[in-house]
Amino acid sequence: MPIPSQPEVKAILKDFEERIRAIVDRAWKEWLAIPDRARFVFIRRVRAVLVFDFIARHAIAEFENDPNIHVIVKSRQTVHFLFKDILLVRFKLGNSKGVGSNIETQAVLDFIDPQGVIPGLVPEIMKVEVCYSPDDLGIDLQEVAVVARNRRRRIWAYPIERGDGAEVVGIPPRMPDTTPPVVEPRLPQQDEKADNEE
Repeated sequence: MPIPSQPEVKAILKDFEERIRAIVDRAWKEWLAIPDRARFVFIRRVRAVLVFDFIARHAIAEFENDPNIHVIVKSRQTVHFLFKDILLVRFKLGNSKGVGSNIETQAVLDFIDPQGVIPGLVPEIMKVEVCYSPDDLGIDLQEVAVVARNRRRRIWAYPIERGDGAEVVGIPPRMPDTTPPVVEPRLPQQDEKADNEE
């Protein structure tokens, strides 16, 4: 199948976007809740593996009973979601080009090449990724986007924003001092000139 049409993909995912974003946000929150996560030597690699696992678990739980979505677990290595029998979605950590990063096995090539066919599925299936990208500090998500790709190249993407029900962590305002500070001017010593003297 040629590269998926962005308007078609948006129309298919429109009713699912809030749930998709919530899955990624829950997985990210689970990662942030790990105590002493900074102790990992290869923190980026560990984070990528754990967040992927958290996303897979949350996504399977969210979508397994939805009649519009088929959950396809592939040999305990990855999971895909077939929306409305026409759009195949996988969740990935976005790389610097904004697409998922993988070792190019035949299964990966079947997914990332628009002309590739996933075994067991019809050739007309459109394939996209939901890519998440952490911010530079690794504290929040910089982007969660639906991405169409042609092998290593990002063709188009659109962000999935947090829904109205997203948790916003506010910083409490600083309470004003109840009593103003007392300023006592210091008198110059006998051998000092006052500031206004030259």
